[in-house]
Amino acid sequence: MNKGNGGSRPELAVNWKTIRICLFLFILSAGFILAWRYAVYVRNTAAEEGNCKSYTSIEIRPGDSLWSIAAEYMTEDYDSVQDYVQEIKIWNGLETDEIHAGRFLIVPYHFSQ
Repeated sequence: MNKGNGGSRPELAVNWKTIRICLFLFILSAGFILAWRYAVYVRNTAAEEGNCKSYTSIEIRPGDSLWSIAAEYMTEDYDSVQDYVQEIKIWNGLETDEIHAGRFLIVPYHFSQ
């Protein structure tokens, strides 16, 4: 019989450091598993559609405009040249259609696997 607690069960010592480490490892593992599942889902979805989107950097040549670049790089995945030009502007932080020779643009494009 335990004399210090009136006959009840002895108290268990709680090691909070171990609990925190186990909880951290559990959350980290769950995060990795979710990220892996998402990557597999994205890869499978792209493979099912057979169409992937990517980006490339191009140098602006003298005489280029956003519209001439759109005519050269746009694929049938866009509804209109205007939509494609708008996406180029968003990716490059452009507020106007003004571009300058010698600078670079990020240009989206689609390709089949």
